[in-house]
Amino acid sequence: MTGWRFLGSLALGAALSFVPTLSGVAQAQKSDLSQKDRREAKRLFNQAHLAYRRGDYEEAILKWEQSFELSGEPLIFLSIANAYERLGESRRALDYLKRWREKAPRREHEELDSRIERLEKRVAELDAEDAEKKRRADEKAREQKKREDDLVKDRVPPPEQVDDSVDPWTVTGWTLVGVGGAAFITGLVLDGVAASKRPAEAEACAGSGDQLYCREALKNDIQSSNTFAIVGDALWISGALVAAGGAVVLLTLAGDDEAAETGPPSRSGGRVLPLVGPNGGGVVYHLSF
Repeated sequence: MTGWRFLGSLALGAALSFVPTLSGVAQAQKSDLSQKDRREAKRLFNQAHLAYRRGDYEEAILKWEQSFELSGEPLIFLSIANAYERLGESRRALDYLKRWREKAPRREHEELDSRIERLEKRVAELDAEDAEKKRRADEKAREQKKREDDLVKDRVPPPEQVDDSVDPWTVTGWTLVGVGGAAFITGLVLDGVAASKRPAEAEACAGSGDQLYCREALKNDIQSSNTFAIVGDALWISGALVAAGGAVVLLTLAGDDEAAETGPPSRSGGRVLPLVGPNGGGVVYHLSF
């Protein structure tokens, strides 16, 4: 028998398996059951059967499982398999159907095998669908991560590229010239301020013999003028020296790396060299031909 007639007869057979005149595989198990457990197992089975007929398959499965715990009747596996198949849970249906086949009479094996084969194909299709869904989900996650990484890269500025073509000696030389020039100009400005703040000596001071006496009211102006003059002199002198050092660097060292790459320097040309002597120092311009 096939189709609904097969399912209906199995359900009917399962219901009848709880009558007192049990036989076959379940007979030995039923002999150990108390009358109370037997009645409860039958009651649960009947409740499950009614739930199955009204389409409440989850309730039917629950009641059948409780009935099996009391009775140990393997035919209940077939009923549970039917309910799981109605719910579309092919994997569980296949599991319970195989468990029933192990206990089923041999005359039912052929039809059970056909049904098991059909369920196995369905489970294989479900596995393939799940694998495809997982592949798509993983691909989507990778694409999302790539977009997020690209956004982060766009927000983070690239590291500054160091221009290897810039000669460090040239930078050093011009830095010294700039700093020295600024100090030189600042010193001259301070000297100018000192000169403007200093009162005229004829008005502020008077001499008596070898002594020079200045007015007390102009003392602060004189001291302030002296301070500006000292600082100004120190700045323009040191600034001039620093700027001169920068010029020496530019004329003597700047461009040596580039010259080393292009080849040996020409014999003709001039160079500015520092000169230190017992009475002072300076620079000398060396010209070669």
